[in-house]
Amino acid sequence: MTESTKYWLWLTLAYGPANSRKWNFLSHYNSVEDAYRHVSEGDFTNVLPQDKRAMELATMSRVDDLISECEKNRVTVYSYDDPDFPDRLREIYNPPSVLFTLGRLDHVDETVIITAVGTRKPDDYSRAISSRLIGELANAGVTIASGCASGLDSVSLVSAIKSGGKVYTVLPCGLLYDYPKNSGAMKKAVSAHGAVISEYLPHSGTTSLNFRLRNRILSAIGLGTLILQAGSSSGSLSTANFALSQGKDIFCVPPHNLYDDSYSGVISLLRDGAIPVFDSRDILNEYYSVYAHRLNYSADIFSQRSESGLFGKNKNQDPMPARQPQKKSRPEPKEPAEQPIEPRPAPDLSGLSDGRRRIVEYILANGVVLFDEIAENVDGTVDLETALTELELDGIIRSLSGNRYTI
Repeated sequence: MTESTKYWLWLTLAYGPANSRKWNFLSHYNSVEDAYRHVSEGDFTNVLPQDKRAMELATMSRVDDLISECEKNRVTVYSYDDPDFPDRLREIYNPPSVLFTLGRLDHVDETVIITAVGTRKPDDYSRAISSRLIGELANAGVTIASGCASGLDSVSLVSAIKSGGKVYTVLPCGLLYDYPKNSGAMKKAVSAHGAVISEYLPHSGTTSLNFRLRNRILSAIGLGTLILQAGSSSGSLSTANFALSQGKDIFCVPPHNLYDDSYSGVISLLRDGAIPVFDSRDILNEYYSVYAHRLNYSADIFSQRSESGLFGKNKNQDPMPARQPQKKSRPEPKEPAEQPIEPRPAPDLSGLSDGRRRIVEYILANGVVLFDEIAENVDGTVDLETALTELELDGIIRSLSGNRYTI
């Protein structure tokens, strides 16, 4: 926390986290400290009438309480002029004045980060493809940023973590607010492998506007945005639109059914020039020549070569150790042979909520079960996507190919 952080917190309390008017106000002063000094002395010359009352209520006593609350909950605060505040966020329209994080933001501007987002209700195709793509990218040294909602956001985070990668998730609410519902295990896992990020005060709730405002940060932190599956009204398109306005690359997984409305948003982006992704090399190709030192060239994906080199259109650039290229055409990706499922001791169910215990008991009774079977046979009072994700992160259940689960 820098010396000026308390003044940035004051400014955030006065205007609200995502209020762009704060930047016009601040432009009249030499620094945020200078702005505070004028206002604390009763000079409201540059304060609009609608902002004056909130400005008067934003006292240093409230700032001190906020700092104490963050320290108590191990929340790190990055202010706009903090050396570790990402330049990628400083450069956007209406940047956040402060960021609250669980976990650390380390070398964001030197890192290959891909923002991966998609529908909350993916089909089996998108779930399987997304899991594999994200796993390959994470294994290759790419950091994955996503939301924290059920569906493909959660699939992206879990797949990256399971592949040993680093992850960031950006929330549309405060870090200490329970969103998504019962997401404590997910937030803990993300903070251990990267950071949970928010511009909102720790206990702030969600609004529909917050989701859209959050997306500008989600898109800005990455070098490119990957849309995994999206219909025409998907919130993922908001992230894509912000990415376009910020000059970022847009990647899309092509649909497996051209006439399925749940892919209409993806089709629209592809028509407008988004980069189609047929495997993770289509994304790595865009960055490996500049960020070679940040990638993991021992990853399996880099051993798949073709006659034209590792990446066809950059055939003269090869940061890999010298290797003889294969004289065959690029092999078709093959699904790895599924290993026999080794039995494990029955898990300890004490401490689980009733809903999660019923899920585990159903899987125990049936061995290997499909997601749809769990949904049909277990009381639907819990968010099944979130519950399964948390149970998997806790090591109680395992996910298998084909959207199946076992102990």
